[in-house]
Amino acid sequence: MRYLCALLLFASTLCFGGESLKLAVASNFKPTLQALEPLWHEQYDTPWILSSGPSGALTQQILHGAPFDVFLSADEKFPAQIYQASIGHPPTLYVRGQLILACRFAAQGVNEALLKAHTLALANTRTAPYGIAAAQWLESAAPAPRARQVQAGSVAGALQYAVTGNADCALVAASFSQLAPELHWYTLPEPVTLNQAGMQLSDKPAAAALLEFLATPKARAVIVRHGYLAVE
Repeated sequence: MRYLCALLLFASTLCFGGESLKLAVASNFKPTLQALEPLWHEQYDTPWILSSGPSGALTQQILHGAPFDVFLSADEKFPAQIYQASIGHPPTLYVRGQLILACRFAAQGVNEALLKAHTLALANTRTAPYGIAAAQWLESAAPAPRARQVQAGSVAGALQYAVTGNADCALVAASFSQLAPELHWYTLPEPVTLNQAGMQLSDKPAAAALLEFLATPKARAVIVRHGYLAVE
């Protein structure tokens, strides 16, 4: 049966017996993963149990024994840290994310938007890769933004600050642009991309199948539509 499942990895919905997969997912990728779930269930009967948050916080949970089957990070650093602790399989890239500016008002590009903003939200600069990338970009931004910076726990939280009016602008994942069409979205003058790595943490066949699924043409098409750059 084991060999039959291997042969039918992308053709059978019976191989994995419906056992659930526990997924630790970076906040930025959760909406995209949820959009991919129906496509997954066209081939597999395995349900997902999602836990989402900043990649650094999820990493600490995994290092302390949280029983996840797959980790989908927003960067390469945190999966590497887990693998160096002799946990899981080698990480691999699954998408490339992009940093973008979202504002509550219209402006003639990023520079004008940042000059007009009084408050700027970004994700946690220690545990959230998009927050780390935002802080690094702001250090070299010219002219220097005058806005007061506020930090959210995750990149999803930073977006929520802008949506609710607790911040004028937010530096977030480009994949969020479809979630908040009421905001104005500005591409950074020089693109800031994040290589996002995933890793198999358990030996469940479905865990390996999930990472392979993310690299299929149909899954990649959904991922690109959500604002990511596909990994070749």
